[in-house]
Amino acid sequence: MNVRARAAGVTLATLAIAMAFGGCTGSGSPNPRPSIVCEVAEILLVQAFPIPGASGVPVTTPSLVFAIPQSASPSGYQLQLLANGQTRLGSVLGAPPSPLPSPIATPPPNYVYAGASPPPLQASTNYTAELLTPLTCLGPETTGTFSTQ
Repeated sequence: MNVRARAAGVTLATLAIAMAFGGCTGSGSPNPRPSIVCEVAEILLVQAFPIPGASGVPVTTPSLVFAIPQSASPSGYQLQLLANGQTRLGSVLGAPPSPLPSPIATPPPNYVYAGASPPPLQASTNYTAELLTPLTCLGPETTGTFSTQ
């Protein structure tokens, strides 16, 4: 088992513990801090399509594809796009499109593809794709960027 696969397994186990204990709030004086469980529960989410940094993405693109851990529930993540100082929500993750779009990034070991419908895309716009996660203390995770035609 390579280091990346082992790290993904450890993070998934930690995520399960964090969710079981609801452990994303800490206490402290004077400022509460996230618990240690929340700090180590961050998992790697991968933008698979469009490949991060892609340009010329059609504004009619019906879905974006992400790679998530095999044991994660796709419906626990929601697409969020940032562009021109605005944040717009897409759909929650679900089944990936079939057939898969091309070119698509290869997921890490023990990861699967999941798809999300973006909000309407604007021409000649740079986007940052983020996924909102079940652990709100982690905040949105940036998965990549792309620009439209």
